[in-house]
Amino acid sequence: MSQRIQLKRGLNANLPTSGMLAGEPMITTDLGEMYFATDATTKKPVVPAISALSTIPSISAADDLLLIYDASEASAQKAKKITFADLKTALNIPAGDTDEKVAVVNGGTAGYIWGTDGSDGILRMGASLSWTKDSGNGFVTLEANVIDGGTF
Repeated sequence: MSQRIQLKRGLNANLPTSGMLAGEPMITTDLGEMYFATDATTKKPVVPAISALSTIPSISAADDLLLIYDASEASAQKAKKITFADLKTALNIPAGDTDEKVAVVNGGTAGYIWGTDGSDGILRMGASLSWTKDSGNGFVTLEANVIDGGTF
């Protein structure tokens, strides 16, 4: 006699919100997500292994989501999601920017470290400093001419 186990299945939009049995597994046939009921009205998603996920060729900042592990969460699901746009906002990176920028202080305006010419970045050079970039823009060499320690 052959036996089999079948999981409850259906579209994500039709996942139940009541009448579930604790331990009952459910799988969505459209998104391939799996959930386990913890009681009659609560279900938790089974989070996929990171190594099993595929990569995407580009990001839609408003639509694509990043998976975040919320270490401060004490009682609910630790896996959370955030859009790429909201992550940039949280890091104070202007929405239109595609390059990495930093701010001098928490909540400050993010900008390039040296800017375009060493005078318009968040760190600016005085008269005794100069800089040169390598041809591939992989690094910058900062040089100090005369550094005068002053008198006492």
